[in-house]
Order: sequence, then structure tokens, then C-alpha cells
Amino acid sequence: MATIKDIAKVAKVSQATVSNVLNGKDNVSSDKIRRVMKAVEDMGYVINEKAQNLRKGTAKILAVVVPNLYDKTYIDFFSSFKDYAERKEYTVDLYITNDDDDYERKQIQKIKSRMTEGVAVFTSISDGSEAYYEAGFSNEDVVFISNKQPYNCKFIGYDNIEAGKEIAKKILQGNYEKVALLTGPLTYSGKMDFRNSFLESIVKSDKISEVYERVTTEQCKYQNVVRVFTHMQPDAVVTDSISLAQTVKSVYQNFYRNKPVDIVSLSPVYTIPERDIIRYEIDYRKMGIDAASYLINRNWENRNELIIESKGFSDWPKINSRNEENVLNILSIASPTTRALKTVVNLYEFNTGIKIRITESDYESMYKLVKNRGAELPYDIVRMDKDWFPVLAKSVFEPLTNIESNIGNSLDGFLPNALKNYSYLDGDIYALPGTPSIQLLFYRKDLFEDTRLKRLYYEMYKKSLEVPKTFEEYNRIAYFFTNEFNNESPIKYGCSFTSGEPGTVGVEFLMRYFSHSKRLFDENGNILLNTEAARDALRETKDSWNYSSKIEHNWWTDSAWEFAEGDTAMGIYMINHVSGFVGPDSKIRGKIGWSIVPGDNPMLGGSVLGISKYSKNKDIALDFLKWISRDDIGTATVLLGGMSAKKSAYDDTEVNDAYPWLDYAKKCFENVQTNSYPIVDGDNIGLKELQNLLGVAIKKGIMENLDI
Repeated sequence: MATIKDIAKVAKVSQATVSNVLNGKDNVSSDKIRRVMKAVEDMGYVINEKAQNLRKGTAKILAVVVPNLYDKTYIDFFSSFKDYAERKEYTVDLYITNDDDDYERKQIQKIKSRMTEGVAVFTSISDGSEAYYEAGFSNEDVVFISNKQPYNCKFIGYDNIEAGKEIAKKILQGNYEKVALLTGPLTYSGKMDFRNSFLESIVKSDKISEVYERVTTEQCKYQNVVRVFTHMQPDAVVTDSISLAQTVKSVYQNFYRNKPVDIVSLSPVYTIPERDIIRYEIDYRKMGIDAASYLINRNWENRNELIIESKGFSDWPKINSRNEENVLNILSIASPTTRALKTVVNLYEFNTGIKIRITESDYESMYKLVKNRGAELPYDIVRMDKDWFPVLAKSVFEPLTNIESNIGNSLDGFLPNALKNYSYLDGDIYALPGTPSIQLLFYRKDLFEDTRLKRLYYEMYKKSLEVPKTFEEYNRIAYFFTNEFNNESPIKYGCSFTSGEPGTVGVEFLMRYFSHSKRLFDENGNILLNTEAARDALRETKDSWNYSSKIEHNWWTDSAWEFAEGDTAMGIYMINHVSGFVGPDSKIRGKIGWSIVPGDNPMLGGSVLGISKYSKNKDIALDFLKWISRDDIGTATVLLGGMSAKKSAYDDTEVNDAYPWLDYAKKCFENVQTNSYPIVDGDNIGLKELQNLLGVAIKKGIMENLDI
């Protein structure tokens, strides 16, 4: 087996240099780093992690202990915990106990032997705190989840007593006479608190004629569910876990469907609706984040517990249809959000009987159609690009206040400035925000943090390789990563560039212009192109194109996919086109970072949803717009790969686990400086036409290598 001494001999460096390279220190030349890493690869050297941890004095390892990984409760907790910890460069070990306290005690010894710094545990041991402390963990090292311990310990959970009362209240509000309560083992204090609170609330009422209670283990859950249905024909079954609820659902639907039964359960959060179970939701994803944050930062000061506020009942209410024969026709730009919308509307159709027909069109074709046909469009709802909205809204859309005069009073929960930028025109509401979007810089974090590349960049420029703050820095880094100009680069292209259509080239120029100036027009409506800001932006646009693949991508989705293919170091994209970065075919999953665009003045994009003047179903169309703008529908749309204007979607932990840049994007929406465009002769200047005109000239200059 190769040793550090062997590596040093082959690489012709000192053992100290090999040690510095393997430990990621950047005080070694790029040439020596290259030689060491080649020797490591050629000789099959494997780093002894335990020895490395002993030298460092820390392992940066955390552990999560759960009963199983088929209950969504534990899946949600672990996935969020792991994502947060790994972003802080920690390793997370997973231990599964199968709810066996003896087996968990054995696992504790393994956890300790790994030099684990902290443990988050759904313990199966009634006195779990004592077991972990006896193994050598301190009070600060272990946080217990959901089940509070008899000893003084760190604890994260929810209010079990309040949950029991709220579910009992829900039962008492229904027309139930016979109720079954099915719980896991009551050796855990949290389960006992829930059970006692529920039963105490139920017995105070004379509405329920019979309550039947059963306690079960995970292994015997099917038998015990059958025992419930053979003992009584319940009107409702209450469970303390979603796993039990799903078992009840399975047994009921297969064997006992002769009488309707409602299932009510404690549950993790479901962004996509589950219609057959009434869920009282607990955000275990947030618990996972909070647990990892505590174990890494140890920032609780003088407190020992954190109680997470329950989300409560997640009821997806049914909407009473005005007329089951109605059909709503929607015209939409083809995009990931439109694909997500086609899925979400199935729920609306199911609940209302109203059919939704969505017609997709490409960007240019739809623009011509909307511009030329205007109010004659044979659609009830039109989803148009935000850049068209100031020019075309009045000719296409019915003001929403003409349909419902006080609609402004019901519009809440939107992203900061969303209504201002996507709904209002000359003081009236013409649309609702469809898919607000904003530019972010995405970059290959793995490359930016590579020790050899950082050193090589420093040797070339005497500057640190960092996320660019200006487009001058952006282009310098893009040059560095373009293999045509730097054969040390491990990838082909330094940046992406969307050059297939004049309009997209116009946007490429404008994003650079706005990094230098907030004004594109003077007070008379004259465009400010003969300025230093414009000249700098033109030069930066041309340079960026030179460091790209030069493939003429027609739309942002295409250039975003090129980035996902793994051959590009960075790019600037509207966030409504980047869900593919974490898709199954992406080669950059887990390798990307994100930041504000250079110049700190991103452009807004996305779409608006308005009701056509043509529509004969304006009231129903407005009902649909309000439905699609609900918090829960917005969150589901984002999880399905689309975008939403609702703030709750950006706050949802499951959404942020899937698309971790959205929390950062929300902050950018809050701080964005809107780039305004003037009104000339009473009309708004058409940004779409302006982008096309700029793009035609700039594209010609770039492609023909003119002096622009």
C-alpha cells in the first residue's frame, strides 16, 4: 500500500508538501499540486480519514439516529439535516434502529468510535439521554427529537398536547359517532402527551358514542388496524404517525370500503396534496435544519429546547363550481412553469368540474399573436411575458377591478414588490403575478474551490479566485476557465451566452449595462448609448461571447441546460429556467453555488396572468387566478419545477431542499432596483422591441467581429 513517503518520491516533492496538498492547503504551487494528485491517482493512494481526523483534532462528523427510513417523518428530517450539514462541510452518518432499544445502544458505541461531534436522535430508549451520556457524549453533543427525555437535555419538538387538542377539536367538529385512536408505543413521552390530550378533549363531549384505542408497533401495524375494523365500524380513525395513517388507508380501501371512514393523522408537511388523509402537519424538515444548525454552531446559549410551531391542518378545500359545463382556455408561453401548471390544474378540475385547456406557444410566435390580435384572442386567460405587460396589457386584459372591485384587498402573501412590478399599470390591477423571476449568477462551486485551480489563478493574475462582483472580474474568470485560451482549465467554456435570438442578445447587453448605470434613457426618452457605461457594456458583452460555446441558444432554458451538462464554469440565468440543475440528467448536482449578478443590479423577468377582454367567463377566470395564487398551490407549483409569486413557496423547507437558491433569490427580490423605462407620447416604451433592436446590432457586431 502506497504511503505519503512513496507519493513524495514519485512527485519529487517533500512529504510536508504532500501533506499540505492532501489537506487542501493553498500554499503550494499549482505545478506541485498537479504532480502530487497525479501520483496519488496513479498509485491508488487512499487517505486514512481516521488518522487525518486525529491530526486535525476534529472529524466534522455528525450522526442522525432514526427508527426507519420509510416514514416520511424521518426522511424529511434526515434529508434537510444532511443538506444543511454538508453545505457547512460536515459528513453525516445515518443509523437506523428499527425501534429496538438494545440495537440502538450498540449503535451508540459505533457513533462514538467515529469521533462524532454531535448526534440528532429519535431515540427508541425510554431513558435515551442517560444512554448517550454514559457513552461519553455531553449534554451539548446530543439533541433529542420529538421525545423529551427525563433528564436535562437538548430537545427539538412540537407541542404534543396542543396537537392532541387540535385533532380532537377537528373530530368534534365532524359528524362522527365512533372514533378509533391508533398510536405507537406509549413509552415515549411525546406520544403519551398526545394520546392523553386527545382523549381528555374527546371525553368532555357527548358527541362521540364510542372511542376504541389500540397501541401498536411498526411490525404489527397491519394486524392492529384489522383489529380496529373488526372491533367497530369507525367513522374516523386518528393516528399519531403518517405511516400508521397510510396503513389504515390501505387496509380500509382494500377490505372495508362498505362504509366511509375519515383518517386524521399527525403528519410531516406534504407540499403535494394527499386527499385521502386529513393531516395535522409538523415541519420535520425545519427540525432537521434547526438540529444541524445547533450541533454545528452550538448557539442556543442558555436554553435547552426549541419548540417548532405546527403548521396545523392542511386542507385543500374544494371549490364550488358555478357551472360544470364551463371550460377555461389559457394561452401560455412554453416554459417549465407551464408544464407544472398542467399538472396542478388537474386538482382544480377534480374539485370544480371546470375543464382547463392550456395552449402553449413559443416566445416569438406568442408575442406576434398577442400584439396583433389583442382583445380578439379566443382565450379566457393569457400568461404573457413581463416585458410585454406595460405595452400590451391595456389592449389585451380586462382590468381585474372591473370584475371584482375590491380585489386589491384580497391580494396578500406575495413576494416583495411583486404586485407593483407584475400587476399594477397606471394605478389599476390588470393582472396577477404569474412567475416572477430574477437573474442570479450560478457558478461551479467545485471548480472555484479547487485548490490547484485557485493557486493557478493566483499565479496568473495575483488575485484570489472568488465569485465575481463586476463583469470585468466575470470575464477574467471566464477567460481563465476557457480551455481554448488556458489549457490548464478542466472544462471547455468559461461562461454561457444566449445568442440565438436578437432579444436574448439584447438582454445580455442590458444586464451588463445596468451593472454600470441605473438609467438607460434621459428625461426626454432618448436612449443613452453614447456613454461610457454603454461602451463598457458592449465590450463586456463581446468578451463574454468569446468565452462561451458560441452555440446560438434560442432561449435561456437552452443555455441553462448547457451549464447543467457540466462544460461551463458559470452563467447568469433567470431562476424560472434553472430547475434542471438538480434534475436526474444534470452533471452538476451538488456542485453549484449562486450569487447576486455582477454589478448588484439584476433584471426582473417572468410572466403575468391576466383575463382576456374576449372572455365570456370572466368571473370563473378570476376564481381560477385566485386559486392558482393560493399559498399551497404556489408551493406545489414550485416543487413541480415551476415558479410562484407567493412568499410561502420560498419559505417552504421542502422547496428549499429541492431548489436551495430560492431562499437567496427571495432576498434579491426584496432588494432589487427596478430599472424603469420612460413613457413617450403617452405610451410605454416596448422593452421587447428595444431588446430586439439592440440585439440585432450587437449580434451583427459580435458575429462579424466588428469594432463595436
